[in-house]
Amino acid sequence: MNLRISLALAGLALLAALFFLPATPAAAQEVAQDDGALYIAFLGASQAGDTPRALTAAKAYLETYPSGQYADFIRKWQDTARMTLLDNAIKEKRTADTIAVGREILAADPENLNVLYALAFNIRRNELVAAPPVYQNAAAAVEFAKRGISLVESGKTLTGVQAFDKSATLAWMTQILAMGEGKNGSAAEAIRLYEKSIALAPGDPLVARNMLGVLSLRQGRYAELAKAYNALPEADRAAAEPNAEVKAAKDALNVEADALIDVAAGFVAHGRTKGLPSLTVDRVNQLLETVYKGRFPQDSTLEGLRKILADKGVPAA
Repeated sequence: MNLRISLALAGLALLAALFFLPATPAAAQEVAQDDGALYIAFLGASQAGDTPRALTAAKAYLETYPSGQYADFIRKWQDTARMTLLDNAIKEKRTADTIAVGREILAADPENLNVLYALAFNIRRNELVAAPPVYQNAAAAVEFAKRGISLVESGKTLTGVQAFDKSATLAWMTQILAMGEGKNGSAAEAIRLYEKSIALAPGDPLVARNMLGVLSLRQGRYAELAKAYNALPEADRAAAEPNAEVKAAKDALNVEADALIDVAAGFVAHGRTKGLPSLTVDRVNQLLETVYKGRFPQDSTLEGLRKILADKGVPAA
């Protein structure tokens, strides 16, 4: 999707283009006595290229003289300078600085969807989907994604994007929420959000990662239930008429096995259709066969599994 390239790979060049750096006001040659000292401090820092010091001076000026003769000029310079700092921080993958500058921009412009999307997406790209993943700023990514989702659902669109895809934008930000819930141990909510993300953009590349997210969560839950079932006395498990505890544990395990089989088969079908790396697809297929054999030991030929895969779109061998 072109949106990800423009906002994630190229930084925020399109955002910076929304602002212009006006020429120094002619009145700068006639510095007023009341606000002159603060303006000169700002001007000296900005002309020296010391952006951090210039931003500090700009803030001091605007706090002291919000209606001063240079206030409009300084505000426009400040907007452009912050966008430039944000763009550089994103390009250089300095996440802490990206968040800090982004929050400064959002403090003045809380409904800046472009900034919210860029913040959430770049934390996701640089940390949440890294190998191994990093969750240091996961909470911030979730915060920005939630704010972005709220704006998009209210009708807000990304500025500078010619063909804004509302569903895909919501899908990517919803995926971030799912990752956050998964990290927090809320497996059921994470699965719900992953599935919602898939439904929003079923043709987007994010589908594969969402499926793997659901698969991982289902596999973890299946392993927990299998451990609990196997911990019951073997005599009880082998009894012709299992007791209530064994029956409940077995039923829970079967329900989770069915769900795991469904998502694994879906991923295998999706992976083969989309030409995903065979190593990944084959590993999931091996897991699928293992779980299926445990769930349906009577189907020694795996005929039922082949039917499930066929229903998912996998052609017969």
